[in-house]
Amino acid sequence: MPGGSSSGLRRRLLRARRERVRRWGELLALYVERIKALYPRSRIVLFGSRARGDELPYSDFDVAVILDEPGDRLSLTEELRKLKPGGLPLDLLVLSSEELNDPLMAHMLEGGRVLYDGLRAARRRRVSQQG
Repeated sequence: MPGGSSSGLRRRLLRARRERVRRWGELLALYVERIKALYPRSRIVLFGSRARGDELPYSDFDVAVILDEPGDRLSLTEELRKLKPGGLPLDLLVLSSEELNDPLMAHMLEGGRVLYDGLRAARRRRVSQQG
């Protein structure tokens, strides 16, 4: 093979892949910050294998973005996908707060890690303004 052996190429590819995997945590944090900036009244939840701690080395990130009233979900999902940093393997789910009462959704998000909770803060502000 010109320019080096196939084992050298394999080592370089594996090293690059390990570095990408290491950066995924940083990319997820960046993604959360981008969502928070546009949707401060949202809740962002990591669920699935990465939240449970039983992920495989190259498992994707299952992320739910919850809004009181998401409106046009197709447009919102498209907008949220555009915020995703390149190289972050992600499955995105957009939900309304009301859908959290659905047993299937509740089960799916069970054991999830809340990465940001602007909905709780928004509710506290509303209560303090009323009281």
